[in-house]
Amino acid sequence: MGDDSKLSPVIICGCKRSGTTALVRILNENGITISNEWALFAWGAWKHEFSLSDWLHNKHLEVENTEWLQHWNYRMKLSGEEAELGFQAALHPVYGSKPRWKWGDKWPDYVFHMREIKAHFPNAKVINIYRDGRDVVASMLRKQIADDVNHGFEQWVSAIGAWRSWENEVDHIAIRQEDLLRYPAEVGAYIARYCGIRLSSADHARHVVLGADEQSDDDYVAENPFAHTGAYTALFSDDDVPPAAKRLLASLGYI
Repeated sequence: MGDDSKLSPVIICGCKRSGTTALVRILNENGITISNEWALFAWGAWKHEFSLSDWLHNKHLEVENTEWLQHWNYRMKLSGEEAELGFQAALHPVYGSKPRWKWGDKWPDYVFHMREIKAHFPNAKVINIYRDGRDVVASMLRKQIADDVNHGFEQWVSAIGAWRSWENEVDHIAIRQEDLLRYPAEVGAYIARYCGIRLSSADHARHVVLGADEQSDDDYVAENPFAHTGAYTALFSDDDVPPAAKRLLASLGYI
């Protein structure tokens, strides 16, 4: 991918339903181009399984057939010539060329591939976001990402464990989702300092609910951004939390 490997993209990761999308929306609102779920196709290009042109073609087909991707990539106009100029040029026709160009990518499962990411982008600014695993699992169940409570906690424990495996060797910052919602300005400033960017506002975080709750089936609850917190009790109890998950919850200060 040419000279892109010398740049410092913002890489966002963390367990599904933990707040990665909230970070994307905040940064995009402030003129920072963070692509959303492109990594599924970029990963193959990084491993030289196919060219970047082929990757863009595959992504274009995926967007055409996936409604929620159309929401994020509504300006998708891709060409092979742009692809051969590198990842940044490939993103331009999708998101537009922004002032103070800064780019990045979000994929929750980057948490499992961080060593490879840093090998390819050694100057990457990595943001890992985490959240109370009980609320994560409740969100997974409502969004049908987990088959049952145990399956949900397996995913959360695996993602947190992956982060813990590289947290002391990879330069990054870790964001607690609850802090992002409660103190968006302070957390936004912390992110901005780390990434070397300017954020005019992080208030958008207050309007992102990370999983449907009793008030709404959508990902937005404007009146109370904490309505989903603790709502897991409608689906399961603390007695249902597996021992490994309880240990991690305790180590992260949730219990």
